[in-house]
Amino acid sequence: MLVSCPAMSVPNCLDTARWQPIDQQLARELLGLPLGVPTLLFGALGGGEDPRKGFDLLLQALGQLSCQRSDLQLLVFGQLAPREPPQLGFPTHYTGRLHDDLSLRALYSPADLMVVPSRQDNLPNTAVEAHACGTPVVAFRTGGLPDIVADRVTGALAEPFEPASLAVAIRWVLDDPRRRRALGAAARERAERLWAPERVAGMYAEVYGQVIERSAQKGTSTFPLR
Repeated sequence: MLVSCPAMSVPNCLDTARWQPIDQQLARELLGLPLGVPTLLFGALGGGEDPRKGFDLLLQALGQLSCQRSDLQLLVFGQLAPREPPQLGFPTHYTGRLHDDLSLRALYSPADLMVVPSRQDNLPNTAVEAHACGTPVVAFRTGGLPDIVADRVTGALAEPFEPASLAVAIRWVLDDPRRRRALGAAARERAERLWAPERVAGMYAEVYGQVIERSAQKGTSTFPLR
């Protein structure tokens, strides 16, 4: 027998006072990155070996982009440059693993967008943190990523799992610098509105309040004594 129960989705919270943008020019100077060159960020920690992370799809999308534009650089976190690095079609900067929030903020902030090409993912912290740092995100329309990215508002969603669609989404973000800045500002606003601790705490309080109210109406104890 099916029982109808109310359901409410409460996201993980993010300290938006800690995770916030750093001036892009300053962040690029800190990392030794060229100024004025569109920069695409993605993570590589285990991504190449795990098919769920979609690194093979990103490679195909980058191959298509390399035929369409040359003014792009890649920023890769999660590993140092491998002994035999893959041919990604663009100048590539490897940062290795970063272990503190300030370093990660300095990583998200110089990027013009972050790509999360996952086939399967729930609510990846990297995409949430990127939004909090004012960085648009491009991803496939699958799993929990549409809960992070507001399509054409804080980034762009591509059709699963089409490299050509991913390449088009990346180009859409990069082709208009003014639009990219607007996407970044909207990403930061979305992070503050959806994932700030105060907002998430209020959602939990609402859930508990509803449970207590329903229990009182039924004349039962919500927290029975043992």
